Amino acid sequence: MNKYLLRNFLYVICMVPFLFACDDNDDDGGSELNGIYSNKLSTPEGGNTLNLTYSGREFIGKDVSFKLTDNNAATITLHYVLPGEATTLLENVAVTSGSNSYSFSGNGTGNNGTTTFAYKGNVEKGKMTLDLTDVKIASNQLTSNGTWYPVQGGESTETDPVLGEYTLMRHAFHMVTDNALLGQVVPILEPIAGNLICWFINEVSFNPDGNITARYATMPEGKAIGDLINTPPNRKESEWLTSPINLASYYVKDNSELYIVPNIDMILYQIQQNKTKADGGLDASVIAAIYQQLNKWSTTGIRMNIRKNSEAPYSSMGGQIAYKGDIFLYLDKDEIAAFLPLLPLIKDLLPEEILGGPMGPMITSLLEMLSGILQQTETLELGMMLSKQKEIQ
Repeated sequence: MNKYLLRNFLYVICMVPFLFACDDNDDDGGSELNGIYSNKLSTPEGGNTLNLTYSGREFIGKDVSFKLTDNNAATITLHYVLPGEATTLLENVAVTSGSNSYSFSGNGTGNNGTTTFAYKGNVEKGKMTLDLTDVKIASNQLTSNGTWYPVQGGESTETDPVLGEYTLMRHAFHMVTDNALLGQVVPILEPIAGNLICWFINEVSFNPDGNITARYATMPEGKAIGDLINTPPNRKESEWLTSPINLASYYVKDNSELYIVPNIDMILYQIQQNKTKADGGLDASVIAAIYQQLNKWSTTGIRMNIRKNSEAPYSSMGGQIAYKGDIFLYLDKDEIAAFLPLLPLIKDLLPEEILGGPMGPMITSLLEMLSGILQQTETLELGMMLSKQKEIQ
């Protein structure tokens, strides 16, 4: 499935016709250049009227409005372009007239008053080019360190000067719950899920421009799914890849809430770019289901809580334990509920050899049971334990 076929497919899903610049006859400006320029995948073939870059890389799935207010100025509106902003209004933008076109450049500030950026662009009939550079969001406790590292798996016995011996839990995954049944599986689930994280994620960066990037690895050669429940060895540096920018952005509220905003069109486009012809592309029904679920989070974002971790020992099930890590990024019960519809998709995305193997029925049953338990649980927090410095095993 190439880019244009994917666009047509998503166009059928959305069933939303878009009006572009050449169709807008504004009474005030009277210019055929006024209107909405878009590069969304849902636009029909040939309808791409926006060439947008963000921090030097193509940025698709967006709309930008242009309105000429007089021969020397215009109003430009960015729709869901800056992290956490539904619209960003640039007023009284100085424009320079060309041959049936206008060019512009300058510095802008987001509606939140803290995000700053530079812009440069050009608009002509049926096409807008816009480059956003030097984007800086408000600093916060995540950007203060920049790059964070999943806690490496393992447990050790430590000694507290007051409380005595305790167990230090070193897991990239952490879970807090008041559900007795879930509580019994936490000691099993944390090391398994934590090891899975460390097999595939080396570091997570919260970049100053609002992009989230990660160093990640694919399935290691010579390993089966069952091998991944064990603590991963140090993988070769050549195995780690850096994710491209503009797939997901973030913003922080009150230095305690992290909102991750997936850019659906960029994610789906990147998936297709990474596919080879031999793969045959993703199944259309799976793309549609993923699109519908991600679309719910593409505006306000997926909310995660940021909690500093003191590593102080506390009583738990008759013993003293503590968790290694500097911060705990977690989803609470309210936000986890939004992910429940995705659980069946996990099964659909697994390779046929896994579903058809001995673990297939168990995986299906586990997902169904987990969905029911999560809905009945009152207190539930699950997420990643991250450290400021990477531990060398």
